[in-house]
Amino acid sequence: MVKIKGLAPSCARQIEGSGFAIGADRVITNAHVVAGISGGPEVYTRLQTSFHAQVVLFDPSRDIAVLYVPGLRLRALHVRSSAPFGGKAIVAGYPLDASFTAVPARVGRAELANGPDIYARSNVVRDIYPIKAVVRPGNSGGPLIAPGGQVYGMVFAAAVSLSDTGYALTGTEITSDIRLGLRRTASTSTGQCQ
Repeated sequence: MVKIKGLAPSCARQIEGSGFAIGADRVITNAHVVAGISGGPEVYTRLQTSFHAQVVLFDPSRDIAVLYVPGLRLRALHVRSSAPFGGKAIVAGYPLDASFTAVPARVGRAELANGPDIYARSNVVRDIYPIKAVVRPGNSGGPLIAPGGQVYGMVFAAAVSLSDTGYALTGTEITSDIRLGLRRTASTSTGQCQ
């Protein structure tokens, strides 16, 4: 797991979130974690080693971004296509720009959820899991980890009106963007600050 930080000049603020390795020098995170960042984000390992990254895939509809991080060399986590209803899991990441944190989670039933893209310009349908867990700002982009160390999905939001509840994109939802991102090395626009 990694921490991702960058400066979004258009809204004059620093943005941070979490991410995880999906292949050789590749990290996946949420699009809203890198939206508007200029010059590429910085990626930090648990040992606080930093690497400069390039965003090579930016999908504001699904809320997915893939980063190319030369020299990172972290072991890729295997993404599963599904999680059992009621299954145990872990939400791992860097909430509130703090140190690495892992908290227990319970996976809800996968559902097709209709909601806005990251800019609230259009509605999209995403395959998601509701999860019972403490999800805080900064957990976005972190993995929802299965008991065996594989990944059920990627955390993207906390519930506004329900305590200790969050949402994760399913493994099925993120797979096509992972495949695309693994083949790219050229940087792409990260759009506007969210």
